[in-house]
Amino acid sequence: MSNASNIAFSPTGDTILVPAAATAPTGVQAVAAAGVGQYRIVNTGTIVVHLGVGATAATATANAVAAVAGTPAKGIIIMPGAIEVLRFANDAFFSGVSAAAVSLYVTPGQGI
Repeated sequence: MSNASNIAFSPTGDTILVPAAATAPTGVQAVAAAGVGQYRIVNTGTIVVHLGVGATAATATANAVAAVAGTPAKGIIIMPGAIEVLRFANDAFFSGVSAAAVSLYVTPGQGI
């Protein structure tokens, strides 16, 4: 297991605001130090967000989709009030879809 898995989360770039809405907005890029690829994601809202992630703004927006019975989707569920640290490609773009407007904050970094 990587040493990054055993250290406290340390930011390596600026925090971005990722708006989520009923229609997924254009993806926003979180720029990080080279080769890091971990992101601390905070859902400040009171509803679920289906997070879309991709190498481009368009891909992140397209991936922000809620799964329904019988139809899988690429959206990653971020529960209300959740704080998650997830690993994606470096300098990923993020978007979100939700039942109402919600703010996600994404900080690139390293650690848990």
